[in-house]
Amino acid sequence: MAMPLLGLWLLLARPQIDVHWHDPIGHFYLIATVALVNLVLGALVSAAAHRRNDARLFLVSLAFLASAGFLMLHALATPRVLVDDPNLGFELAQPVGLAFAAVFALASSLPLDGPRGAAILRARHVLWSELAIFLTIWGVASLLGLPPLSDRPSTAAEDAWLTWLAPLSVALLTVAAVRYFLLYRRQPTAVLISVITAFVLLAEAMVTVVLADKWALSWWEWHVLLALAFGFVAYSAFVQYRREGSSAGLFDGIALHQTIRAIRAEYGAALEELVSALAERERDGTGDVGPVAAGLADRFGLTERQTAVLERAAQALSAEREVSRRLSTLFRHYLSPDVAAALIADPDQAALGGSVVEVTALFADLRGFTTFSEAAEPAEIVAMLNRYHGVAVPCILDNGGTVVQFVGDALLALFNAPARQPDHALRAVRAATQMQHAVNEIATGHPGWPRFRVGVNTGPALVGNIGSEQLRGFNAMGDAVNVAARLQTMAEPGQIVIGESTWRSTNTLVPVDPLGDLAVKGRVGLVRAYAVRVDQ
Repeated sequence: MAMPLLGLWLLLARPQIDVHWHDPIGHFYLIATVALVNLVLGALVSAAAHRRNDARLFLVSLAFLASAGFLMLHALATPRVLVDDPNLGFELAQPVGLAFAAVFALASSLPLDGPRGAAILRARHVLWSELAIFLTIWGVASLLGLPPLSDRPSTAAEDAWLTWLAPLSVALLTVAAVRYFLLYRRQPTAVLISVITAFVLLAEAMVTVVLADKWALSWWEWHVLLALAFGFVAYSAFVQYRREGSSAGLFDGIALHQTIRAIRAEYGAALEELVSALAERERDGTGDVGPVAAGLADRFGLTERQTAVLERAAQALSAEREVSRRLSTLFRHYLSPDVAAALIADPDQAALGGSVVEVTALFADLRGFTTFSEAAEPAEIVAMLNRYHGVAVPCILDNGGTVVQFVGDALLALFNAPARQPDHALRAVRAATQMQHAVNEIATGHPGWPRFRVGVNTGPALVGNIGSEQLRGFNAMGDAVNVAARLQTMAEPGQIVIGESTWRSTNTLVPVDPLGDLAVKGRVGLVRAYAVRVDQ
């Protein structure tokens, strides 16, 4: 994309090589061909916009069609083809067309999900009509010799237009290219990179229009840039068509997020239809995948080969879903959902080993559980633990925590492992607070039952699979985890004690009462601790 500007600089710096080549017929056929290619692209994108009901695709189609229209007017006004002499309509048609394209390009790069996109779609017939009327008026005035477009071109008249038109168009196209590049970083597709390239080349073409001498090589350069810009998009679409065998989804990579989500849902529903038919056939022999696949082929414009692949994919998906369902059901009864999901997605994560990660550890146990166990029946003990853990575990999971283990009346939960969470300390404190509120409601009806005490601490820990080749478990080890366990033993029933590192990690948003520097068992240094105000 830098080469055209380097070429322009070379031609302008060496006037002796910027030779003139006056060829009206060649100019006419070159620009008319580019305009027709652009018109086809605009029509395809417009059809995709109508099919997907997508505002971004509609605006991109307007950018292509506006440029195509003015390109064709520029070609038709070529001197000694349909008109005898050059006029202002011939000179300004392409800069004005690029300006229209720049406006539509920038508008298409803006966030258009929701009401803003819906408003553009409601106004699409108005925008279409206004563009068509403007092109018609321009063409009639330029080709039939009506003022002011019939005036002979002059440097002063052209400069009056290009002085503001060129910088504005270049700026709009540059911003549009940058915004599309940011979109490409999030969802890379070939059609996106081709549109980005086209916008940059169009901006360079506008620069060349301003600086080049008419009919010189530098003037021909911006014509070539237009051909490259739209030809690259056309080539990308052709390659994708050859690869997919259908034009239905050629420009889906440009579409809005809500459109892409709808497309994925549509394809997901299509696969579900196939899987349902396959499951019905496996269950009672009545389901038939063939007619369903044929209907989907008509619906999505698939080839015969793609339809056959779809049938095989449905069969494979059905088998995979059954295995996944069984594994998921089994794992989720014994593992935290995050750990279970990670293992199902990638069984290699079950290998022994780990890595050092900053985590927030939450320890909780029942103060007075041993005394209570001595006097209570085993059935009552189990009922109490299940009631308490039944409300405590959802508080942890709902805040993104991972329950690592239960040991009698105690539990250990981790935040920021295995899933990463920038606000893991705040999540842990919020989970602990919700736990205490939920347990308090249960304890109100059972005065003799013990209460939870909770310790929370943040710091680096070795997180991973610990154990042997035969038996292993997901766990965390380190000073931060040990301190959390010690803070829990210092807490009173119904109290949450957190370390200073946790409080600082919450940006001091949690209301606390300082407990001072505490001496904890097994640690030489003191630990500054805080009691969370549970009722606030």
